[in-house]
Amino acid sequence: MEKFVHLSFLKFLIPVLLVGCTSNQSDSPSKKTEPLEQLDPYSASLYPAQQKAKASDFEMTLVSGEKFSLSEQRGKVVLLNIWATWCAPCREETPDLVELYNKYKDQGLVVLGVSIDKQGMSVVEPFIEKYSVNYPTIIDDGTIIDKYGPTMGIPTTYIIDQEGDLEYFAVGALTNKELEPRIKKMLELGKKAVSSGP
Repeated sequence: MEKFVHLSFLKFLIPVLLVGCTSNQSDSPSKKTEPLEQLDPYSASLYPAQQKAKASDFEMTLVSGEKFSLSEQRGKVVLLNIWATWCAPCREETPDLVELYNKYKDQGLVVLGVSIDKQGMSVVEPFIEKYSVNYPTIIDDGTIIDKYGPTMGIPTTYIIDQEGDLEYFAVGALTNKELEPRIKKMLELGKKAVSSGP
């Protein structure tokens, strides 16, 4: 039976879960929590999945009005990034995600931004324009958080391979120095698998 990623997966990653903005903050947080004052939310590392787990499928409407289905992305590498406009580390990493998407989108990379902003389009649309975000973006209605487990900090990033398996996980801002080598390797492995055939 296939295993699907959910909150249970986070048991393997407890040491890294307190990096980043706490995801239960309001849209205008007034204070940092104690753990966050002691950690650097701008520096995160990708952690490999400890066991094979299929990423839970979902279908939602993008801010562009188009439908997005995770299962329809098979054959591509999907970087799923959970963020909010009020989260400083999220803002910090966005230019890197835009750069990464522009560089590898034609090679099979999909970056999916998942905003948890309660104010919806009124804050997300200006953010997209300000940071020139051109990758698919969703405003979560609870679907993503429900399927992937309530994150203890944002940004939270999942990287899903061409077969729909979860490969990496991170809480906290990532840079392309951390992301690009892994994305590039996954894309190259995918090409080799296709060329070698069954």
